[in-house]
Amino acid sequence: MSAVVVRDLPTALHQRLKVEAARHHRSMNREIIAILEREMGGPVPVELPTPVKPLVPVDGRWIAESIRKARDSRP
Repeated sequence: MSAVVVRDLPTALHQRLKVEAARHHRSMNREIIAILEREMGGPVPVELPTPVKPLVPVDGRWIAESIRKARDSRP
């Protein structure tokens, strides 16, 4: 990811960003990104990583056996 430094940000604008970030339950960084995405036409699509396959096939039988083992191993 790239980083950007904003110099000479007016205090009043900084305070508005802080208030808006809090109102949306976001960090100031995430608020700035949300504003940029909104103003520039939406988020940039990203390539998702290849999903990781579980080492053991997970099915109902495996889940039931895991629960049974955990239950039987309790003191």
